[in-house]
Amino acid sequence: MKTLDSVGAHRICAPLMWWRRRLMWGCSIWLLTWTTLNAQDLPRFREHVITQELKYGYQLVAADLTEDSRKDLIAVDERATELIWFENRHPGWQRHVLARNVPRQLNADCWDLDTDGIPEVVLAYRFESDPQRSVGNVVLLKSGDDVRQAWTASEIDQVPTAHRVRWIDPVGDRKKVLLVGPMVGSRYPPVEGDAVPIYLYRPGEWKRQTISAHLQGVLHAINPVSWDGGARQQLLTACYLGLHRIEFSADEWIATPISTGDPRPWPLCGSSEVRLGHLGTSRFLAAIEPWHGNQLVVYVPAGESWKRLVIDDKMNNGHALAVGDLNGDDRDEIVCGFRGKGRRLSIYRAADSHGEQWQKTVLDDGGIAAADCIVGDFTGDGRPDIACIGASTHNLKLYENMDK
Repeated sequence: MKTLDSVGAHRICAPLMWWRRRLMWGCSIWLLTWTTLNAQDLPRFREHVITQELKYGYQLVAADLTEDSRKDLIAVDERATELIWFENRHPGWQRHVLARNVPRQLNADCWDLDTDGIPEVVLAYRFESDPQRSVGNVVLLKSGDDVRQAWTASEIDQVPTAHRVRWIDPVGDRKKVLLVGPMVGSRYPPVEGDAVPIYLYRPGEWKRQTISAHLQGVLHAINPVSWDGGARQQLLTACYLGLHRIEFSADEWIATPISTGDPRPWPLCGSSEVRLGHLGTSRFLAAIEPWHGNQLVVYVPAGESWKRLVIDDKMNNGHALAVGDLNGDDRDEIVCGFRGKGRRLSIYRAADSHGEQWQKTVLDDGGIAAADCIVGDFTGDGRPDIACIGASTHNLKLYENMDK
């Protein structure tokens, strides 16, 4: 929408002078509506290329590894043998190697287990889709005296097709446990009815415990969230059966179905990614459907269930998904991108208070095959930026929020 000032508004109403009194009220309401929408416009973003030398980027992890209160970036590169990270040092980013000899790395997550101020990193590597060929090493990486030197690794387990690793606080005591989600169960491709588990490990013991066998097909997302805003975390999952919320209650893990996702027959069914967002005090869910799918879907509350709204169906291999309040209006935007032909990274903004209408703005048209993205303040100015890692484009970019 082009900028329209009060003079422009006057020129619209003035030519029809004999209608002026009848239109004055209508023009005032129109200007009020325009001002409200304009206040919620997206900020401008400035693109920074952090690196163009990845082999095939897959995942990003943001964490302060240097105790300087600035978020650094761990770049999981699935065709590399080194796990690298980029130190957030103004005015640029400095590359470091965190671990060597970690081929087919796929997923990482951070948590400060020993409370020394530097988080430990859990990494899953030697991934293959076929469980018969996948080692699925899961290791704990710990820094030495110099975080910029290679970290030491201790093996936790070997889980064929280990696909997602996440720290979660299921009881709200800040004593997180580790979750590992393999991509499939006993075979790939899975057939209808094939279960895929989620494993739990308590730090120090590192004994495998199965907390869920309710999911089926391909398990693509396990995403810890605070469902009610409290310290206790729940787990959102996306698989061929759709979306579930799994939580620890009364000494057991309970899985609650949210939606079956894409309603098409197996294997074009279910969900691939999921994030929890808010529009003021109301929740919504953003999902990519089906697995590596073409649809960006929003779920909004509808009584005791959820209303499914497809807000984009033009993606090719949808993979990157994040939510965050980019413009400070207490309403989360959705950042979503795809890796396939026509690659694109876009921002979606709710055009109503209920999340049933969304407006799309393309952030990067063709410049990044978006595999993962993060919303966070990377420049220290209090404004949320967007970091994104590219697959076939071999790059990592920061989109700096330039709003005043």
